[in-house]
Amino acid sequence: MHVLLVGLGNMGNKYFWKLEELGERLVLCDIDPSKGRESYPFYCHFGDVKEELSAVIVAVDPKDHPRIAQEFLKRGLPVLLEKPPAVSSKDFESLMSFERLYISEIENYSVCTEFLKKPKTHIRIERFGRGKGYISPLWDLAWHDLYLLQRISEDIRLGRLEVKEGIWTLWGTVKGVPFSLSIAWEHPQPRRLWHIDEELMLDFGQERVYQGDKLIREEKRDKLRLMLEDFLKGRYDRKSVERAYKNLQLLESLY
Repeated sequence: MHVLLVGLGNMGNKYFWKLEELGERLVLCDIDPSKGRESYPFYCHFGDVKEELSAVIVAVDPKDHPRIAQEFLKRGLPVLLEKPPAVSSKDFESLMSFERLYISEIENYSVCTEFLKKPKTHIRIERFGRGKGYISPLWDLAWHDLYLLQRISEDIRLGRLEVKEGIWTLWGTVKGVPFSLSIAWEHPQPRRLWHIDEELMLDFGQERVYQGDKLIREEKRDKLRLMLEDFLKGRYDRKSVERAYKNLQLLESLY
């Protein structure tokens, strides 16, 4: 049995190297024939795949996620969709009834998630990335922090969105407490930080937790490996689908 990886772009390549490290038998698919890898079956269309499959991972343009995922979900195969899983909640609804659908939530495997808590006064979040995604920094980067906020409370309200000098800043509340979320693509100083009440700082990039100026926890984790292992071994959190649907609705509420 093989694991099919559809998409060999930026995130698809990361999946490829990690799956190879895990020793999985791979089948690869990408519309660009030059992205084929020696020793692995390769197809330019997912419908042409002949090998027997145990699981499918899809990391292409989000507008194509539902169409590709549905093809394999109908066969009863587990499918892991890279985020965002669709470009609208309506498109995503066509997939939600499938029990073997899962959505990438890599930050859930960070040591920092153990310290998520309801703030007393506010949360200030910064997520500045090196690269660039498909839709916008909001859909590409803020996605992570919105599903993390759902771990604190499902009562999330979005308010004002401001775009200034390449930085998108979103204001809202979680269970009535204000938060701000600033995100940017191709930033000269990449970082992934949460400041909770200015007392607790969660560094998702370095896997460190600070209480004031004191480092209280550091644990390097291979988050991508941990996520893939859970998916391939049938341990992945089914609630990732519910959180993804909520994320899509939240993002749509801004427009």
